[in-house]
Parts: sequence; C-alpha cells; structure tokens
Amino acid sequence: MKNLDRFIESLKKNYGDNLISVIAFGSQANVEDAKNNLNLMVVTNELSAEDLYCISKSVQKWVKEKNPVPVIMDINEWYSSFDVYAIEYSDIRSNYRIIYGKDLVKDIVINKSELRLQCESELKDLLLKYKVNFLMNIDSEREMRKFIDVVIKTILVIFRSILRLHDSEVPYKATDIIEFVSKYVDFNKVVMTKLAKVKYENDTISKKELSYIEAELLINIRSLLNQVDKMHF
Repeated sequence: MKNLDRFIESLKKNYGDNLISVIAFGSQANVEDAKNNLNLMVVTNELSAEDLYCISKSVQKWVKEKNPVPVIMDINEWYSSFDVYAIEYSDIRSNYRIIYGKDLVKDIVINKSELRLQCESELKDLLLKYKVNFLMNIDSEREMRKFIDVVIKTILVIFRSILRLHDSEVPYKATDIIEFVSKYVDFNKVVMTKLAKVKYENDTISKKELSYIEAELLINIRSLLNQVDKMHF
C-alpha cells in the first residue's frame, strides 16, 4: 500500500525515536491491499504543537486519499484513556495490526463497568441527537435518511459492546450482530435488520417504511438506554 508506506516514512522522518507505535484498526486493519479508509492510531513519547505541525501536510495528504484523520496521542494519553474510551479500545483490541513499532494493544485492559457506562452515555447522546434531528428535519426525507444511517452505525457499535459485556462472540456481519445481541436486549429486530441491510447490503427503504422506522427508532433507542442503564457488571 504505497499511500500507507509513504505516510509511515513521513512519521519516521519527522518523529524519529519519538514515534512509539502506529496501529491500524477497524474493518480494514488486516486487509493488506486496502487502498483507503484505513484507521490509524499514532502513539508518541511526547506530543507538542510543533510535533503536530511537522506532520500536518502528510496528514492532509493522507486524508485526501480518502482515509480518516489518524488518531495521534502521546503514551500517557494512550494508557490513561482505557476508561473513557472503553468502547473504542475494545474495538481496537478486537481487530488491529501493528504497522510500526511496539504492540501497545496487548496492554489494553477494559473494565466492564466502564464499558457499560460508556454504552449508556453513547445511547443518551444518540437519543438527544435523534430528538433534535426529528424536530428539525422530520419534513425532510433526505435529512432523515442521512441521520438514520448514522443511527444504525452507532447502534451497531453499542451492540458489539453489549456482546462483549456478556462475554459473547462478536460476529463481523451486521445482521449477525443484531441476531446475537437480541439474546441480551429487547428491540425491534426487524427494523434494525432492515437498516443494517440498507447500510451494508444495498437494500432500500420505501417512503412508507421510513415513517414507521422513524417512530420505531425513537422507541427503541429509549428502550435500549433503559436496559443498558439497568445492567450490572
């Protein structure tokens, strides 16, 4: 992957011994010939404004090649964030590849209480955003479809975490995640499966279906929040 090699060389050139690790994570992490959409975590010993500035042009070029902005943090931030980013670190731990340097992922420790708390926080945030979007965009089919896409993506992240809370296998396919998690929480499985198929399998939603889904999502997000709030680990 020439784009990745070029970016790593830029990091090594600018950071030298200050660069500890570069970690690929997410769905493309272990795809050797991935051309874009590769999530990267860059960990350094220290991180100053000058350190960010010196690689800014390389980062901009990397993003122009249709990759997400890399997450850049120093080593203290890496180790002190396991609690507040329990969901994100759980996802990293489940699918990653060391591109350069040390394997810091093996040191990740996830506390289930903190993971549950972040799931609750994310659901509360999603519910708030959904209600605002409902108020502001309910007459815009286009905007509602766009936000529903965000909703299912967020819910699937939370569903993966709920499976991990119950020490369950976490399948790769979205519809399988929905099937597995239905053993632990109640929700409208038909609606969630439909949205997953729309996002990942090129299924479509009719205008009539959209009105029903809009109402059901409000009910289901609130219900999921109440159920996660009552979980104890």
